[in-house]
Amino acid sequence: MPPSQIPTRRAVLMALVLALGSQAKTLHLDGIVVALDPLARTILVAHRPVGNTMPAMTMPFRVENRAELDGLYPGVRIEFDLAVGNRTSIARNLHRTAGPDVVIPPPRGQRNIGDPLPDFSLLDQNGHSVRPSDLRGRVVALNFLYTRCPLPDVCPRLAANFATLRKRLGPGVVFVSITVDPDFDTPPVLADYARRWGASAPGWLFLTGDVSKAASSLGEVYWTDEGAIGHNSTTSVIGRDGRLAARLDGTGWRVDQLQRLIEKELEKPE
Repeated sequence: MPPSQIPTRRAVLMALVLALGSQAKTLHLDGIVVALDPLARTILVAHRPVGNTMPAMTMPFRVENRAELDGLYPGVRIEFDLAVGNRTSIARNLHRTAGPDVVIPPPRGQRNIGDPLPDFSLLDQNGHSVRPSDLRGRVVALNFLYTRCPLPDVCPRLAANFATLRKRLGPGVVFVSITVDPDFDTPPVLADYARRWGASAPGWLFLTGDVSKAASSLGEVYWTDEGAIGHNSTTSVIGRDGRLAARLDGTGWRVDQLQRLIEKELEKPE
């Protein structure tokens, strides 16, 4: 889900401050979790309207207490208080509410295990065009990150895991990292980031451009959150035939878990 399709908290916050005026600046919201990033303490919620103050919409919220995200997942119903300040807002007192879970449809075009990737074209850190078909015949490990990520347990962890596996597995695997912040992460920015991790093409590609098709096909949901990016951090393994072989969600997986999935594909006959 591209950030451009989701209203930023900053824009909504400005509207709320104007609407609330001198009234109490705490709102009570209820809605459905669309996606969440516990490490970043952000959550994407499709919420109901709040009187005449706030229309129904899907938007990100920053959560005060990370522990309140434990046990939540896409489709669960929640309610919470939103404390609105002049420059920031914060979600508090999150808890699940009664009612059945809602089925959250996958991103449009999301591939299932065994499906081939769609055709898309992105630019690597050297400005060269890269398509999935260019990687056919190689096992590919693919994740999503962005260079300005401020949280060491999110994008830097994903990059560090790839760096570790690249050393363990050698040249038989192509590692691909696609930015979810393509407006900032141009090829030169990605080239500098790649150098920080000792990465180089063609063994480890950092890709940018119109990433929406690639993200949707691999179940990656991302959104703007006051200048930062929230995302659900999917990591995928693509077989030599160009088909999706495995997918890991979040950043909590162990390096050996992904290594086993990659090695399973490497063991298949070429």
